[in-house]
Amino acid sequence: MKILKILALVSVLTAQAVQAQTDLHLYDTVQVNHHNLYFDIRDFKDHILYGKAELSVQSRLDGLKYVPLLLQQMQIDSILVDGIHTPAYQYNDTLLRIPLASSLSKGEQAKITVVYHGKPIASSFGGFLFNDSLRMAHNMGASINDIPHSYGRGWFPAVDDFRSRSTFDLYFRVDNDLKAIGSGILKDTVPAGDNTMIWHWQVNQPIPEYLVNVAVGDYRKIEMEHRQTGKTLPIDIYVLPEEVEKAREAYAIVPKILEIMEKHFGEYAFDRVGYVSVNSPGGAMEHVGNISMPLNPTPTYSYQGLIIHELIHGWFGNKVTCATAGDMWLNEGITTFCPELVIPHVFPPDQTKYYTDNTMLGVLSFAPKYDGGYYPLQNMPVKSTYGITTYNKGAIVMHTLRYYLGDDLLLPALKAYLDAFAFRSVTTDEFKAFISHHTGKNLDDFFDLWVKQPGYPAFEIDSIVSTPVNGGYKETIFLEQKLCHAPEYGRNVRVPITLFDEEGKQSEEVEATVTGEKATFLVQTPFKPAYGIVNKNNDIAVASFTQPLQIDHTGKYPLRGYNMEIECKQAADTVNCYMQHYWVAPDALKSALPVTLSDSHYWRLAGNIPSECLLNGIFMADTENLDSDLLKDNPEEILVMYRQTPSDDWTELSTGSSEQKYSIQVNHLKPGEYCLAVRTNGTK
Repeated sequence: MKILKILALVSVLTAQAVQAQTDLHLYDTVQVNHHNLYFDIRDFKDHILYGKAELSVQSRLDGLKYVPLLLQQMQIDSILVDGIHTPAYQYNDTLLRIPLASSLSKGEQAKITVVYHGKPIASSFGGFLFNDSLRMAHNMGASINDIPHSYGRGWFPAVDDFRSRSTFDLYFRVDNDLKAIGSGILKDTVPAGDNTMIWHWQVNQPIPEYLVNVAVGDYRKIEMEHRQTGKTLPIDIYVLPEEVEKAREAYAIVPKILEIMEKHFGEYAFDRVGYVSVNSPGGAMEHVGNISMPLNPTPTYSYQGLIIHELIHGWFGNKVTCATAGDMWLNEGITTFCPELVIPHVFPPDQTKYYTDNTMLGVLSFAPKYDGGYYPLQNMPVKSTYGITTYNKGAIVMHTLRYYLGDDLLLPALKAYLDAFAFRSVTTDEFKAFISHHTGKNLDDFFDLWVKQPGYPAFEIDSIVSTPVNGGYKETIFLEQKLCHAPEYGRNVRVPITLFDEEGKQSEEVEATVTGEKATFLVQTPFKPAYGIVNKNNDIAVASFTQPLQIDHTGKYPLRGYNMEIECKQAADTVNCYMQHYWVAPDALKSALPVTLSDSHYWRLAGNIPSECLLNGIFMADTENLDSDLLKDNPEEILVMYRQTPSDDWTELSTGSSEQKYSIQVNHLKPGEYCLAVRTNGTK
């Protein structure tokens, strides 16, 4: 799933536990092995869906007396158990309890038939939707707000658990001038009288209920194909008539996506790749063989990014599925990471770094506000299952794991993981254990830091002491680990550091291993380092972001996610420098200045900036997020503080007023650190 906009994450608790025998979840009670689902989808006036579900149910318990299923606010017409009408069922608009004539032992099966109709209740993202003007109807299989998130119950009786898997036969009766496009492969179309047609689709691989789909509309089909071992994989794109031309361009990348993903992770596991245009309420959804996509396809980076993301789910999410909502990062985080592998083959070269940088900046800048706080990836609160943290932090943690392990270890391990857990569900602990075993690397410290606790670490060079030795230099580097809403310091954290000479022309890549708040490590270089940059290439998921700047002309230089601008007023020869934004509190004042420093972020400028290169900076307070606490008393002015090195104390540099919307200009930027502050007594 990919959400185009932030949706309100207000959860509406739905009955998930069943009181049929004991307080067990539905999945622990019954398994549906196969669904035969029949639908009449023709009522575009009153939006009534008519359905019949034939379920092959297997007991997971000894002495099962009731079959529990979820069905969202429908009217039950009849229920049969093994062909016999059963009027004594219980239904509370969500939980359906169907009594059995005789109890089932573990492993025994029964056939349940439920005939029903009603106006489907759709959530803000999820459920079954009609559109009168487009004569379109479709379902979205996952709900952002409702619990459980799996939303098969929005249109058929379901267990609605990420662990539940079934095969499907789907039968859709629609008017002759419309098409019913379903998950799986098309088996047949049969005239049904009254100018209607029944479309029969079949899903041969066991999938969770939230991944089955239908879309009804006036569709045109674009056909492509992809060669696999011993067979040809069909690629079907269903779009509205006016979308065909643009869709051909937009979806032309699909065979290349398949080629790259199969190279790394094995062949696509389902019978058909399919996309369908729907009147989406805000995003796209990875239904198996029939991915729901927003209307108006275009060959643009943003729309094709959705095409890439949803197809990657064919491996991460569909072939192997997270076991619980608290493991959703295994679906969405890994899928958000994988475009790093695909984008270089379908977009210009610079787009890969742009994508990864945006992913990192997105989680640092926006996740706390929109997710409502800092959360661990494992056991994420259900209200934030589909938040920015799951997607973006999940992706940058995988990006970090790629740095730790390298492609030669990580990518084969992920392929082996997909093979080992094919058509099964996985917990975070199972994922960790498998990757650790396959790579031979102990990942306990890695998962404790980045997966199991909220927030992030950040690392800063406190000082570098150099000693001449053997024609070069031996350095002692003092590092500090800081915390951004994380409860514990990381252990054995691998921190990439780049050391530069005085002119910034020579550099050396080194790596420190850091445990705890303070760390010291030794390294030898052929030159005397003047400064160092931690995580220069943003290789690891820390609470800082580094952007290189090549100053070679006058004008403004963009800084994404920095809350500041740099403008060159006078250029010299090309100047290479680095701007870092830290999402952690700056070090405290050493003196008793009557100011309060920001407790959330600061900036660091590093590099050799000659006097003839004049740089100005405009620092902008983030009144809604980062600086809201600092500005909570509506001060008349705000300060920019400066220090040259971490050994120095902060000094006042420049001021801005509330009338200027707390925008502060600093002339003649120098290497060093900058932070915001307010006065505590109103005096200078």
